[in-house]
Amino acid sequence: MGAGIQPPTVAQGSEGNAFVDVVKVLFEPTAVFERVRARPSFFAPFLAIIAVQCVLFFVNLSYLKIAVAAQAAAAGRPAPGTGALAAFGLIGLIVVLGIIFMLTGLILWVLASVLGGGEAKFSTMLSVAAYSAVPSAILLSVVGTIVLYLKGAGQITSPQDMQPALGLDLLVSGAKGFVGAVLKGINPFSIWGLVLMAIGVSTTQRTSKGNGYTAAVAAFVILLLIGAALSAAFGG
Repeated sequence: MGAGIQPPTVAQGSEGNAFVDVVKVLFEPTAVFERVRARPSFFAPFLAIIAVQCVLFFVNLSYLKIAVAAQAAAAGRPAPGTGALAAFGLIGLIVVLGIIFMLTGLILWVLASVLGGGEAKFSTMLSVAAYSAVPSAILLSVVGTIVLYLKGAGQITSPQDMQPALGLDLLVSGAKGFVGAVLKGINPFSIWGLVLMAIGVSTTQRTSKGNGYTAAVAAFVILLLIGAALSAAFGG
């Protein structure tokens, strides 16, 4: 008699649009990651992030031309044309984002497997990495663009100057190189992403919040140090 009125708990966990979840993850992260647990989805958040980044790339292209021209002049070499800059910039953007997500997913996969006592699914951790990147890859980029347009191009001498101070770099004016990149990487949006990552790991792996935050913090620190080292190596 009761069989006909049993709630479809399993089906509810897999319902939802993966693209809509790119927005919902900001407000309902647990529900989104429950759906990710049932059905991993990397391409929806990845494509959404790529789309936003491509739009912002063209919005900021005039500033990028100024920054690259100033950097090229300082190095005594000619600046690339607009077409070449746009082509290489877009290709580089997609490739770099893809590498970042793959690396983040790999780190989370290893950490979640170790902390959870069983092997995690790489596709699930890759999805967690993509969804948890929404605050930094979308919101921070939009805010950064707004700040850039408010400040203008007066003090831009390199592409790094296009990234306004929104994190701990506000406390240390003029910080450059490795330290500057580390400080810039610690901001409200990256911390928001860290929290989402912790919720994603703990929800999808059915592990404790402590293990989720341990994995998220460790991944955050590793990626922050790698990013800062690369930024310093390329003159950031």
